Amino acid sequence: MLQKLILFILFCFTTHVNAQLLIQKIPDENLVAIDAEFMQNGYQLAYSNMTSEAYLFKGNEAAWKKCWVDLMHDLNNYMQKKGLKVNINTTCFNRIYFNKDGSIKAYLYQLKGLTKAQEKLFDDHLFQFLTAQKVSIKASENYWQYGTLKFE
Repeated sequence: MLQKLILFILFCFTTHVNAQLLIQKIPDENLVAIDAEFMQNGYQLAYSNMTSEAYLFKGNEAAWKKCWVDLMHDLNNYMQKKGLKVNINTTCFNRIYFNKDGSIKAYLYQLKGLTKAQEKLFDDHLFQFLTAQKVSIKASENYWQYGTLKFE
């Protein structure tokens, strides 16, 4: 019990120190099942192409898709400018939690198709990229989105 409490306190402290931006690698592509705490705290799905799912930007899909594509494009360009050399099979699975104002609260990800050195380069520059990002679309509540970035 004490060990769990210490880990929880350490987690809270490191999250707070990093400008309250959580960045976490995940063990597999199952992004939908990760981090139930955000879901319990009222984060809503931004967009889904599945007609059975409710999502926040219903009726404003085109604006949201543009924001998402722009963010993925900017991430790709940023990493290439920092020296990340990728191949055709390089993929990044993403789950991003946004605040109402469009700033990023948390970024969960998994990389495929990179060497250890390339992955370290990505990790080293990710925080700087994310803290400078804010999508232009605003919402009445916090939201999240998942997707895949194919580096080219």
